[in-house]
Amino acid sequence: MAVKGVPMKAIVTLGLVVLATGLAGCAPAPLTKADVDGRVICNADQMDQVERAARRERKELHWVNCPQVTLRAV
Repeated sequence: MAVKGVPMKAIVTLGLVVLATGLAGCAPAPLTKADVDGRVICNADQMDQVERAARRERKELHWVNCPQVTLRAV
């Protein structure tokens, strides 16, 4: 027994719009200089250099800990 009502495409579209609006409302605030200064992160540039060297020498590489760098705001 089919019931006439709102088409499924309209329901899915409305759901996606509500979901996108909800996720946009939960966006994090942009970082300030005070937030970034002194923060310790993985040094992706150094990891990339080491991985390229390992590929050139056909060596297997497994990271246990990433090389770290401290960010300084200018």
